[in-house]
This record gives sequence, structure tokens and C-alpha cells, in this order.
Amino acid sequence: MQISSIFKLFKRGSQHGISFLNGAVGDSLKNTPLEISMGFYEESKRLILDKNLPNNYFGHHQNNHQNNNPKKIFYPKICILIHGLVNNEHIWDFSDKTGNYGTFLEKDLNYTPFYVRYNTGLHISDNGKAFSELVQSLCDNYPIDISEITIIAHSMGGLVTHSACHYTLTNTDKTNKVTNWTEKVKNIFLLGTPHLGSFLEKFANVTTSILAKVPNWQTRLVGKVLNWRSEGIKDLRFGYLSEENWKDQNTDEFLSNNRAEIKALDTANYHVISGLLGKDEKSWLTVLFGDILVHEKSAFADNKSTPFNIKNQHTFASTNHFALTSSQKVYDKIAEWLA
Repeated sequence: MQISSIFKLFKRGSQHGISFLNGAVGDSLKNTPLEISMGFYEESKRLILDKNLPNNYFGHHQNNHQNNNPKKIFYPKICILIHGLVNNEHIWDFSDKTGNYGTFLEKDLNYTPFYVRYNTGLHISDNGKAFSELVQSLCDNYPIDISEITIIAHSMGGLVTHSACHYTLTNTDKTNKVTNWTEKVKNIFLLGTPHLGSFLEKFANVTTSILAKVPNWQTRLVGKVLNWRSEGIKDLRFGYLSEENWKDQNTDEFLSNNRAEIKALDTANYHVISGLLGKDEKSWLTVLFGDILVHEKSAFADNKSTPFNIKNQHTFASTNHFALTSSQKVYDKIAEWLA
């Protein structure tokens, strides 16, 4: 193995470590060198969104192509991929290094892909606001007119997407703007997104609440350590999307659900893909653990109070939560819905 390859593996490993740390305690890393700033990343480098975007974008690819002739071009259709908790944009890469959903859509359906990296330990609503600003900045600096935006979101990334749309619509109402980036969103793909919350975070809340009441300092100490998990993780308990859900509230209160519904995009088609650990819905693995982290009911937003009009739903058996990000059969379904 060449030294350059070893260096790349080490660098990617350190990035995964920092992403995990941000997800676990990212709200405690604000304004520190370890905090991840939300942005679009290419070849592990953050893109600068300004009028020099074409040179910026192509510059990350020139070292990988002969004669400095990058293969990527700007299409009117763009695809934005946003990862989930403790991950980064590399979660989309196929293990055989053949590409990812973004590169496949670029080749098959002429989409220009952009990959988000962000601090998953922050409140989902804070990341939603930042994501809204990020996409608007991309639209403002894109070198050609954008005809369509497709968003592919995994796990927490789906909640951040919902939050971003909510804040964009809210701010548009206040400022009386005629246009905004949400008007260009035609499709939103939600892969293993816990719309009704994550059962693991509910379990963590129950566990820490019980440990806090045990009259033993060692047990209480364990509870305090467990309770140090980030606000982003705690938001996953019931799928909090807006600041009103948690502001001036005790986020550690025993199974207290302050979730308020938000408005969905009228012009976008919502597509949901969920996974199952077992071979079918009745499998004991599926009943107990869903896809490991999210049950099918939560992924499908199976609740009358959920505003999202999900026209297309599909479940893949024997597919765990993380496999949803790099599966040929999942990509084929996405491409089928987009074609």
C-alpha cells in the first residue's frame, strides 16, 4: 500500500472519530477546534459557497482525473445528501469504492450531488436553521439556474431536513419573500428517519431517570455520565423539529413529549424507505429492534398527527439501519421513483 493511501485511511479514520464525538457530545464542543461546522464537503474538504464555486468544486476533483479534466459538471438538477447521527458524508460510500447514491444519480439521471457534513450533537432545530441557510447559499451561488432539488436524508438527517423546510417557510412568511429554495424541492427521500422518535433514546431516558433516584452515589454517577449525551441525541426521543419543543423545557424529564407538528412542503414528494433486521415484519428481531435503531412505524410516520403526505413507501427486509445508506437495491428504488 502506498504512503498516500495510508495517509488517506488515517485521515478518514480521524474524521470518523471527530464525527462520532460531535454526535455524542457535540453541544459541548461549540466554538472549539473539534466542532464540525455545517457545510458541503467534497473529497473531505469543505466547499466555499461564493461566486467562485465552479473552481472550488472542480478543484477537489482535479487530482483524481488525468490532464486536470474533472468529470463533474453543473446540471440544472441537484441532489443533496445529508447523513445521520455520529456520521459524515462518507457513510454514503459503497464498500467496493464504486461510488455512492450521489455519483450514481449524476451518471444515470444527470444530477449534480452535494454532500452535507454537520455537528449531529446540536439540537435538530439548530441544525435545521443552519441547513436552510446552507441550501439557500448554494442556490444563490450556483452558476446556472436550478430546476430541481432532490434531498436524500438518512436517519437524523431526515429530521434536520424537515426542520430546515419549516424554518424556511416560517421566515418566508415573515419577510414576504416571493421565492426560496424550498420551492425547488421536488423530492425528499427519508431513509430510516425516526419521525416518531427512537426507542433507544426513550430507553436511555427511562434508564437515567431510574438511576437518578437510586440512593447510591455510584449508581447516580453512572446515570449522570449516561445523561451527558448530546441534545441532538435527546431530540431523537420524540423527533423534535423546532426550538419550541425543547426551549424552556427540562429535556431530561421522564418521557415528557413536547413535540409540536410543523408544516410540510406542499410541492415536494415524500418517499420513505425503512429497513428490517428480520426477513419480515413479524420476525422477533424486527418486532424488538426494527432496523436496529428505528421501528418501521416511526420511519413511516404512522401517526395521524404527522403532516407529511408520504405517497411512496418501501421496506427492505434483512437490511439494517446503516445499510440503507449504501445498498444497490435501495439506490435502484430511489432511481425508480425519480425516473
